[in-house]
Amino acid sequence: MADLAVRVSTTSADVPFERISIEAAVPSTASKDAAAFDEVFVIPGNPGVPGYYERFAKTIWRELQGRSKVSVIGYVGHTASDLGVTRWFSLAEQVEHVTAEIVKGRGGSKIAVVGHSIGAEIAMRAMAKHPNAIQKVVGLMPFVLTNERSKLQRFLASLVRVKPLVLLVASLVGFFKKVFPFFLTPATRGMDPDAKRLTKSWLRAGSVINMALMGRTEFDGLKDPRNDRDAANLETYAERVHLLYCEDDHWAPTWQAEAFKGRYAEADVAVEPSSQEVKVEHAFVLSDAAADLVALRTAGMLLRR
Repeated sequence: MADLAVRVSTTSADVPFERISIEAAVPSTASKDAAAFDEVFVIPGNPGVPGYYERFAKTIWRELQGRSKVSVIGYVGHTASDLGVTRWFSLAEQVEHVTAEIVKGRGGSKIAVVGHSIGAEIAMRAMAKHPNAIQKVVGLMPFVLTNERSKLQRFLASLVRVKPLVLLVASLVGFFKKVFPFFLTPATRGMDPDAKRLTKSWLRAGSVINMALMGRTEFDGLKDPRNDRDAANLETYAERVHLLYCEDDHWAPTWQAEAFKGRYAEADVAVEPSSQEVKVEHAFVLSDAAADLVALRTAGMLLRR
């Protein structure tokens, strides 16, 4: 894939976060396509590092023919390199941070938000707060409700609530990375080169703590299928929401997709089938082929009226 003018920056206010932006080559106002957006924001899943989504963002930009600026907004405190972050942030704090980045200084702009995993939940909360600013949300493998049928998810939910255990695991990760760096080889097996390189940079004690403790607030906030979040987002704005699921995903199971289809008739809900050529999994950004395919599907949803 040819290089694009991608700006990667670290912005520091109280706490650093990362952002990737690809400027529009053709103003959306110059397009006759009424579905064109001034800017498309991509919200990562936990751990919220934009670098994992760079190829995905480039492909969306190309599929939209350069008409829209595409930006990936990282989570506050979650960074690819060690910037000395010593505190962790809850789901609510990430919603506040990401929403502020999306809406500031963009009065009158036509905006769409693409969220992956918990990023889909963040995107829908942002739209519920600013329905006039955000016209469309695309949720990819959306983690918007806990999956009580998954033993693995119930185990992980219990694990991240034991803070001493989280700190122990984090310290072990930091120790082994420093003393025995080859231990990262099995952890990155199967990833494409860019994702493998980024994971080796990102994986450290502070990253594990941030990911796990934010995860705890995710489980707490998404465990009730009748909570205010569900009603405020899908019942009110279903016609603006597109959801894409994949098979064999305990974070966003297909049975939830079927339930959403039945409950919210105006929402666009689809499942990407498995194939021998490209296998799409929850962590699709770790595979270049899967990232390109999901970007193609995403662009189609963004352009759909």
